[in-house]
Amino acid sequence: MRRFRNILFLFVFLSVFLLLLLPYLSPVRAGNLFFISLAAVPLFVANGFLFLVMLLKHSRWSWFLGALLLVSLSYMIHYVSFPFPAFQGRQGIQPIRLISWNAEGFHLNSDTLAKVACYINGQHPDLLCFQERPHTSLLAWDSIQSAFPDYPYKIINSREDEVLNLALFSRWPIRNIKEYYFPDSYNKVLQADIKMKWCTIRLFNVHLQTTGVAQDTKNSDLFQTLRNNAIKRNLQAEQLIKAIQKSPFPVIVCGDFNDVPSSYAYRNMARFMQDCFLKAGCGWGGSYQPWKGFFRIDYTFCSKEFGVDSYRLIKNSWSDHKMQESEIHISSYIDN
Repeated sequence: MRRFRNILFLFVFLSVFLLLLLPYLSPVRAGNLFFISLAAVPLFVANGFLFLVMLLKHSRWSWFLGALLLVSLSYMIHYVSFPFPAFQGRQGIQPIRLISWNAEGFHLNSDTLAKVACYINGQHPDLLCFQERPHTSLLAWDSIQSAFPDYPYKIINSREDEVLNLALFSRWPIRNIKEYYFPDSYNKVLQADIKMKWCTIRLFNVHLQTTGVAQDTKNSDLFQTLRNNAIKRNLQAEQLIKAIQKSPFPVIVCGDFNDVPSSYAYRNMARFMQDCFLKAGCGWGGSYQPWKGFFRIDYTFCSKEFGVDSYRLIKNSWSDHKMQESEIHISSYIDN
C-alpha cells in the first residue's frame, strides 16, 4: 500500500513539474507531451482529492500535495475568470467592439448564414473575424458579404483552400495585409492593419492546426495523430508570436487556437499578451460546445496598450464553437 501511495505521489509530482516546464521546451518536445496539457484539469482535481484525503488523515503528505496544488494554480487560473469592475477607457476614445467566431462553414446553409447575420448585425461590432469560412464554391463569398452590409472594408485569404478559410470585416480601412500559410496544413493566419481615426492597430485572425481527429480515426492512430498535430500547432504558434513581436502597432489576436490554456501555444502567447477572457470574462472559459463546453480553445488576446471592458462567450446552434464578443479600449497609445 505504501509503495502504491509513493508511486501515485511521484506521478502527481512529475505531472505538475512537466506542466510547469512545458512552455520552456522546444515546440517538438512540448508536442510530444501534448497529453499532459490535455489532462491538466483532471490532474488538478485528482491532486485536490488526494490532498483532502491526506489532510483528513492528518498525514504529513498533505503539505506536499497542498504545495503542488498551489504550484498548479499558475496554469489553472487560465481556465476560469471572475468579473471585475470594467476598465474605464480614455475619455473621448471610442471602444473597439470585436466578434471572433469559428463559423464551421455556416453549415454550408444560406438560412444559417441569414440567422448568424441577423444576430451579429444586431450587436454592431466594429471588427468581425471568421474562422472556417466556407469555400466560395460551397457558399459564395458574395452571399457572405451581402449578409453584412454595414462593413465597407473586408478581406479574405487569397489562396482559397477547400476548408478552413478566413474572413475579416471592418468599419475602418484595412491596410498592409499579410497571410501566413503553414506547411502540410489548411490552417492559416490573416494579418491586417486597421486604420482608425485615432490610431492604427494590427489584427491577427488565427486558426491554428486542428487536432485532425475524425470519427473514422483508428485508436491505434489516435496518439500519433494528436502528437503530430500538436507539434505542428506549436511551430505555428511560434511563427505567430514572432510576427506579433515585430508589430509597430498595438496588437489584437483572435481566433481558434485548437489548444487548451495549459498548452505550449497558449502559455507562450499569454507571457506578453493580455487574455481578454481573464480580464473581463466570467466563469468557465469553455468555447468548444461539444463535450459540455469543457474545452477552452478559442481566444482573444490584446497587447498591454489596451484596456478590456467586456468579454462574453455566446452559445449558439450555428457552429460547434461559441462566439467571442469583446469590447476593448486603446489606453496608452495614440497615432501621430
